[in-house]
Amino acid sequence: QMIPNDPYMWNTAILGGDKRGCEAEGCHSSILDATQLLPATHPKLWNPYNVDATTKFCYMCHSKALFLQDSMHAIHMNSDEFEGNCDSCHYINPKTGEYQLWDLVKYDTAYMGVTPVSNVEGDFSFTQDSITPTDQLFYYWENADHKGITPDNDTSQEAYDSWEIKVTGAVDNEFTFKLTDFEDQMVERIMKLDCQTNPPGGAYIMNAEVKGIPLSVIMEKAGVDPASYNALHSIADDGWDVYPLPQEYVETFKNDILLVTEINGEKLGMLQGYPVQLWTPTLGGAHYTKRPVELKFSQDEKAPVYYKGFTNPKTGEMFNKPNTAVFNYANGTIFPAGEPIEFEGFADAYEVPVTAVEISLDKGATWTRYDLGETDVMRWVNWKFVYTPEKPGSYLLKVRAIGADGSVSTDPSQLFFNVE
Repeated sequence: QMIPNDPYMWNTAILGGDKRGCEAEGCHSSILDATQLLPATHPKLWNPYNVDATTKFCYMCHSKALFLQDSMHAIHMNSDEFEGNCDSCHYINPKTGEYQLWDLVKYDTAYMGVTPVSNVEGDFSFTQDSITPTDQLFYYWENADHKGITPDNDTSQEAYDSWEIKVTGAVDNEFTFKLTDFEDQMVERIMKLDCQTNPPGGAYIMNAEVKGIPLSVIMEKAGVDPASYNALHSIADDGWDVYPLPQEYVETFKNDILLVTEINGEKLGMLQGYPVQLWTPTLGGAHYTKRPVELKFSQDEKAPVYYKGFTNPKTGEMFNKPNTAVFNYANGTIFPAGEPIEFEGFADAYEVPVTAVEISLDKGATWTRYDLGETDVMRWVNWKFVYTPEKPGSYLLKVRAIGADGSVSTDPSQLFFNVE
């Protein structure tokens, strides 16, 4: 049930809530599917942990390049299939007169009938040891041409055995190695991978048990002098070399940066970059190069920067740092009255440890804080919150995270649900 019940039928008869938004009747069946119907190629998106996709999934890539506002209006208004009007997608804020996206404000601002619970109480717990199931492992395939076309790569044992990586540049000993050359020096770790463009409330993240070659092993054999380079380029087999690593990061994390060949006890899947992916812990997933064929230590004219979250160009605040999501349940889920509901999700802030998670059930008017203590920045925070509604109704759960640096989620995750 996607629309709250209200005694005046305001939500349906007046606002026409069932006829507004991206997934209204006669519009898109899914935001994810819509991207694949465009005349231009678009990287394939999906929703791990059954998190509902919204236009927030588009924020990151389209806030600084290929802007959404004009392009979306052009596509819809020039389409022979589109029969709606401005209100099909937008809501006019009664206080400011601003046009806002209906899907992003309908529960907070527009609809009547959402039951507020001030200073909500429940049973909160968290772990950092949970492992993402293999079939839910996050992937995003961006190629050197930025078209996001997923290739059909060879995943045979022969491809693994023959894979070669060159170590070049500002080193004492340039050499080429195979993955099999260092199998006896591989280590196993539990680490997170959080997508650089993970949207607010999105779940493009995983916490996995990985096995791989520490970069420090390769650097020792190559004879890398910390003063000889300011950048490490990890170059993929398709030429991808977009996000080099700065020297200070490499030197700090060289024992934790891994050339990963296994995830959760299995060889990498094709979508994870078989046979090898460079894992760069605490950074955004853009640095996690799939299928590297060269590690080049260089003294670049301009030292690179590393990416750890995405900035909103309009406000200067972070879109997704800290970030949270609510797993497993779709918006509109109906729960039986009088029974406890277990909500679950993640919290992460890239290189900043998460120190608290806050829960709201009154549209953010009040927040209940749960302190986490000291957490491991190499892993996600997998939180759970058990709540028993006192009465039937429609509810809006909001979740935000607090970072060790005092940062707070600027766009909390949320879940609309019903109790009958």
